[in-house]
Amino acid sequence: MSELRRLIVDTDTGSDDCWAIIEALRAADVVRVEAVTVVCGNFPLDLCVKNAMLAIEAAGTYLPPVYRGMERPMLEAKIFQADFVHGSDGLGEMHLPPSARPVESAFAPDAIIDLVMANPGEIEIATIGPLTNVAMALLKEPRLAKNIKKLWILGGTAGAQGNLSPAVEYNVGTDPEAASIVLNAETDKLFVTWDTARGDTEITPEDVARLLRSGTEAGRFCALCTRSLQQYYRRLYGKDSFGVVDSMLLTAALYPEVMEDVYTANCAVELQGGETRGYLRIDRYGRLKKEPNAAICPRINAAAYKERLFSLLCG
Repeated sequence: MSELRRLIVDTDTGSDDCWAIIEALRAADVVRVEAVTVVCGNFPLDLCVKNAMLAIEAAGTYLPPVYRGMERPMLEAKIFQADFVHGSDGLGEMHLPPSARPVESAFAPDAIIDLVMANPGEIEIATIGPLTNVAMALLKEPRLAKNIKKLWILGGTAGAQGNLSPAVEYNVGTDPEAASIVLNAETDKLFVTWDTARGDTEITPEDVARLLRSGTEAGRFCALCTRSLQQYYRRLYGKDSFGVVDSMLLTAALYPEVMEDVYTANCAVELQGGETRGYLRIDRYGRLKKEPNAAICPRINAAAYKERLFSLLCG
């Protein structure tokens, strides 16, 4: 058996983040989750921490340490509230009691630094929320970037409208300065863009029924926690299928063969402007004559994604 990869999951835990956390914990033959670090994003930090703890327990495997991180974006006091997407509790109105397990006392950016620097070249980080925790860690420890094995980032769009504004994707747009810092760090990084969660990759009512029939606590939890997300898609797009984009990032990180049409590009984050602040500019064809600084995954093989996803959640 090959040696397990080692992973930090950085999350702003709404319902789709829960799918990703549970996937990572149930892929015990692929990775070991060394820590879950939590950042504000979908909700204020306390609720994101609560939901991360609940997702870890729903996975039914092992219990990695959980660390509290940044409570706000780097330069703005504004905290975005995605209750209209994920429900007031972030979990489809399940309203579960909090975990009795304590959260670690260390600050999440410090935990990232300590884990990576103690294990240079061994730790991968999967970010499924705003990049504030990782950016703060990079600022505090200048050697960090060259010691991260790989950054897997859910962020930006590669040809579709954003989900924060027509131009801007949520994770990049809620803290553009943090995203810019991470993007310019000298480390191997790959973006899975938000628009991968479209078409056949969306979760159908039949997929939800499969989760409920699975008999696993993980499957049932995932089906129930995304009820508000499903209702949001019905209101917004008039359909019953819905995207669980954070799970796509984790599936890509766990099983890179599900990715299609990956390319390198020179990317930058728009820090000024009005409607375009937080836009991830992707120069795929080198028109700006700048060296690539990231890889971009604009498409996920839907059949392979769902096969991997449901084998983990239902198995």
